[in-house]
Amino acid sequence: MTRSELAKLARTRLVPIAFLTAIALIANSTCHKAERTHATIELDVGGQGARVHAIDAELLVGDEVVGTFHRTAVGPRIGVCRFPAAMPAADGRIRGQIELVGGEVREFDRAVHADEGATVTVPLAAVLQ
Repeated sequence: MTRSELAKLARTRLVPIAFLTAIALIANSTCHKAERTHATIELDVGGQGARVHAIDAELLVGDEVVGTFHRTAVGPRIGVCRFPAAMPAADGRIRGQIELVGGEVREFDRAVHADEGATVTVPLAAVLQ
């Protein structure tokens, strides 16, 4: 085979196969990115809500931050701390800070596991003790 015959073979046979393979890989990647675990994360301060001024939290899956939460108490209590999450995997962790009335800050880091449609309660009362 001559060089020009090899070039023609590559253009007519190999390039279309490589192109279709690349399209298939991109389509597969795009489809799997849409697969997420949808859940509700609830940060539970127990009976300590009157001591909490603000809560900041990040939801991580691996090293990627996939959600954030911030709430500041408007009245005498922090209220319900709940937010929706769409996680690329069922397991992750939630980390953040709780600012107490008076300015003291407490940090937390908890593992979470979410099933589709579940409400995952993260107990934080021990952090406030």
